[in-house]
Amino acid sequence: MHKFGLLGGTSWYSTIDYYSALNDRVNKHFGNNTNPPLYLVNMNQKHLHELEKTNDWQAVADILSEAGQELQSIGVKGIALCANTTHRVYDQVQNSLRVPILHIGDSIGKIVQKNGWKHVGLLGTIYTMEGEFIRGRLRDKYGIKTQVPDQTAREIIQSFLYEEMSVGQFTKEAQGYFLDLIDTLKRQGAESIILGCTEFPILMKNINTALPKLNSTECHIQDIIDFILKE
Repeated sequence: MHKFGLLGGTSWYSTIDYYSALNDRVNKHFGNNTNPPLYLVNMNQKHLHELEKTNDWQAVADILSEAGQELQSIGVKGIALCANTTHRVYDQVQNSLRVPILHIGDSIGKIVQKNGWKHVGLLGTIYTMEGEFIRGRLRDKYGIKTQVPDQTAREIIQSFLYEEMSVGQFTKEAQGYFLDLIDTLKRQGAESIILGCTEFPILMKNINTALPKLNSTECHIQDIIDFILKE
């Protein structure tokens, strides 16, 4: 198996899902309690959020690059940014490293293509919904159109994320709001909904929605498993 590095903590609630699923899948692959060689750098989410709010993405890139270099120095063969939003600085971080970073947008795009969807809804942080680092990658590499909620809704989603989900609160109010947004995106032509923030699959776990849910965390985990186990 290949050593693999996780840049987690953004948030640690969803990083647990990465860690748990990666161990579980490798156990099942071998049919015993064999665990993968994982190495985790736990980022300070509060500090990164403060930098994001002030639009200091270069500082975010520098912090992630330093953490990636730390992982690289101990021999990992690949790295994952365990959040969608941090992919805004993917290019800068990848350019600072020799080992590949598995892009969550590629993980999503392959599953969307496999299902034959051409028009998908996207729920994420305000940076993910308004930026091109996921939407542009889906469009340019996979021919996928993404639909996002309006400005007011994007700001409300961001509030739920920062004030509740990032500190481990997953409320009925937030679930109801997301259900209404998914209904709206369906009426606008979306064929499925990307839960494009790694906290959102936790929020919407076991919740029936008007559109098929695409768990960005799960998509990413599958690519990581394939990388760890490849010959």
